[in-house]
Amino acid sequence: MSKMESDLTSYDQNTDLEIKEIEYDPNGMPNSQRAINVALSEGLTVRLPEANELLIDIDNEHSFMLFMKQIEIVKKYIGTKPRFNDGSYVVTESRHGLPGRHIVVTLEHDITETERLLLQACLGSDRVRELLGYVQMKNGDAHPTLFLEANPIGKLQKLLDAPKEPESKT
Repeated sequence: MSKMESDLTSYDQNTDLEIKEIEYDPNGMPNSQRAINVALSEGLTVRLPEANELLIDIDNEHSFMLFMKQIEIVKKYIGTKPRFNDGSYVVTESRHGLPGRHIVVTLEHDITETERLLLQACLGSDRVRELLGYVQMKNGDAHPTLFLEANPIGKLQKLLDAPKEPESKT
């Protein structure tokens, strides 16, 4: 077996089971407000779903492979709508980097918040996040589904503010 084959077969694809700690108090401040506060303090953008969108939070390769398989069922039996002429979903790297990904799926019709949470979980989105989203929804939280994303303007500003290397005089 080659080194690459060995690396692929030894990879633990089920890292979903490595949950260390869940920082959430359903009787305390709603999670969406906490997330919005984090976004404000860290210069992040809050992305809320449109009425016909799913926000899929992928944490590992296993979940991404599950998404790639399950999205075909959603396309066939539920219906998806192309976005920007590039397919029915858009995949971007999460702010923490790969293997984390954020996927926005656009459906042909609007859905309820319960349907959104169910479909997101079935498509491989972070299962703890989706369960807590359901708890938040039941507790009256206005935004049980959202993404925190790196602010592109903030990234550009960091690049502009980075110290310049001195030019060589050769």
